[in-house]
Amino acid sequence: MYSKERRLKIVLDIVRKLKYFEGANGQTADLYKPQYSYYEQFKDITNKYINEEGTKDLKGIILFIEIGCEMEYRFPYSGKKPLFLIRKKK
Repeated sequence: MYSKERRLKIVLDIVRKLKYFEGANGQTADLYKPQYSYYEQFKDITNKYINEEGTKDLKGIILFIEIGCEMEYRFPYSGKKPLFLIRKKK
């Protein structure tokens, strides 16, 4: 079972990668801003993950409308590796 500190570290790593997202052209963009469509949902999910003990992984898809992508996530409570991918919508 991952501790609360470990779950926080997982989330902070993802947030850091969103804040300093490197695009295909090598430029860095901050994708972790409150004005983006996914932000509130992401914040709610990660707060739940950090603060609540669970047995089933939190997983799903969040739409990132501004760039036409989906963010697929899996936040595990134990054993598995976390997953966070940004994919073009199909």
